[in-house]
Amino acid sequence: MSEMTACVNWGVLGSAWINNLAIPGLLTAGNARLLAVSSRRPHVAEADRLRWGADRAYASYQLLLEDRDIEAVYIPLPNHLHCEWVVAALRAGKHVLCEKPLALSLAQVEEIEAAATRADRQVMEAFMYRFAPRWVRAMELIRSGQIGEARLARITLGFKQFYDSYNIRFDPGAGGGALWDMGCYAVNMSRLIFGAEPVAALATQWVRPDEKVDTTTSGVLDFGGGRTSIFSVSFDHINPLSQVEIVGTDGWISMQGTGMRGEPFTRLLSHRFGDEIFLDGVEPTIENFPAASMFAAEFREFSRAVLADERPLYAMEDARANARAVIAIAEAASKRVTVAV
Repeated sequence: MSEMTACVNWGVLGSAWINNLAIPGLLTAGNARLLAVSSRRPHVAEADRLRWGADRAYASYQLLLEDRDIEAVYIPLPNHLHCEWVVAALRAGKHVLCEKPLALSLAQVEEIEAAATRADRQVMEAFMYRFAPRWVRAMELIRSGQIGEARLARITLGFKQFYDSYNIRFDPGAGGGALWDMGCYAVNMSRLIFGAEPVAALATQWVRPDEKVDTTTSGVLDFGGGRTSIFSVSFDHINPLSQVEIVGTDGWISMQGTGMRGEPFTRLLSHRFGDEIFLDGVEPTIENFPAASMFAAEFREFSRAVLADERPLYAMEDARANARAVIAIAEAASKRVTVAV
């Protein structure tokens, strides 16, 4: 297949809000083609086909999976439906890019892994932030030793969530709660920062009055060797609190804002050597990054892996490790004890 024609045919299961960000990324990835969309509501499927320029629209997820021309599917369905439809897609011979969290239990992870092995297909959990230029740069600084050894990560993610009727983020039966919605990001970021897996977790949770899921989860992940992540994720506090700080033995990195909501640019601050920033007039180094589609980069990477018959940059082992840590945090908060990961 020539470079001019090397392209993966994609299908999308469902008409989720995140499609407004994800599908433009798919369309601009360069090695991905939107072949089909689907919805359990036929008129919605057809409307999405016209909106996004897909060739085909299906009135059920299963009908889309039966399309032999589709090589990979993107699954943006509610959390509690991920395992069911990831496995169904694998059984249909499709590669799968699934929105986070990939699974809500280790049993579900094992079911997905077994299905992927049987089908000889790839699965990647869709943490699009990993492909943002600012994050790529931060990882370059850490891996090259620019801040010495990374020892402390401080991660806060939050946006106020209130609703008048139904909001799936607050439905315990649908995998709702701040931990599964945003905590999986904090865990993934922590693991990426240290390039390691946590050995223990300690956490607390707050359930807003009249709610049935955690609306704030805060805690500590111990990575051993003096490496610690302190995190808080919340539906109760405001988004401007969102930031990631990485403290090393010889420097510091700060990334304010989530970088996920269409800011016109993102900024990275860093400081190397010296006991204190601003001491003796020392200012941190500031790098600005123009807005870029993390989704396009994510679809490009997964499509590359499919075309090359290779594992994607982040494969099932990464998803399994992330789920294990999130589940340990939930247990630690519930039992109010330190839990081994």
